[in-house]
Amino acid sequence: MIGRWQVSLRYAGALLALAAGGLLLQLPSRALKNVELNTGLLRPPAKLNRKDALTQQLAFFSLGGLRSLAAEVLTLDATSAWIDRDWPRLQKRWEAITTLNPHRINYWISASRDLAINAASDVSNDKRLGIHERATLTRHYIDRGVQFLNDALQHNPDNALLYAHLGDLHSDLYRRPRFALAANAYKKATELGAPQIYHRQYFYNLCRIRGREKEAWEVGKTLYTNPRNRLPSVRCLMFVLQKKLNIPAAEALSIEELFGSEEKALRDLRNFERNSLLFPIYGIREYLQQH
Repeated sequence: MIGRWQVSLRYAGALLALAAGGLLLQLPSRALKNVELNTGLLRPPAKLNRKDALTQQLAFFSLGGLRSLAAEVLTLDATSAWIDRDWPRLQKRWEAITTLNPHRINYWISASRDLAINAASDVSNDKRLGIHERATLTRHYIDRGVQFLNDALQHNPDNALLYAHLGDLHSDLYRRPRFALAANAYKKATELGAPQIYHRQYFYNLCRIRGREKEAWEVGKTLYTNPRNRLPSVRCLMFVLQKKLNIPAAEALSIEELFGSEEKALRDLRNFERNSLLFPIYGIREYLQQH
């Protein structure tokens, strides 16, 4: 799980500012916390009412034009919920925070990470839950994490970082990967100026999609013009794609161009054949047997 153990000084400053304004923050009592924890992990989203004093008071306070400050204060309780592993409360807090300040990119990314990675990992390994309940909750939190990023892009449609994080989430092998969605997200990120690593991620995910080998090969050729992209994984995938597509020798990158020598080719291909990243290995075994 990804940690967030220290509260920023600006959050403490936000609390002081609220206190100076005469607003009394009533953080959830222990009794309320126990009720939330004991009523199950999946509950209907809480409405703003007297039972949720913190959100109620901050929503009222935000009417004075201090929405960003109210969102900052809510992150305190989001941190508390994370430490307590109270995922329903954490989800509710991030929903309120991102509503109050939808143009703060790190809020959306943190919300997505906390639900799709932290919460999903925790419930999937919670032995107190039945197998079906664990699967249902894991799927719920992964989907909610993805939705946070999609919602973020509605408010910030030209943000490359959001697309990159969406691609990371869709390509995560431990979070129900969807390689076509990942490729689309990475492609958009690269079009918006994302670093070179996301160009490679776009290529990697294309390679995993049956029927898009020609597109992947074209992207790979472009990548290969930059020596910084000539990683063993890229070399091996270009070898596989050329075998799969039966690229004519006149158009294909030779073994020397890809690996430098036959000896290096054999070494890299042997290692790549055992990859656990769902990369295709078409043609590798045949080549190794022949050499």
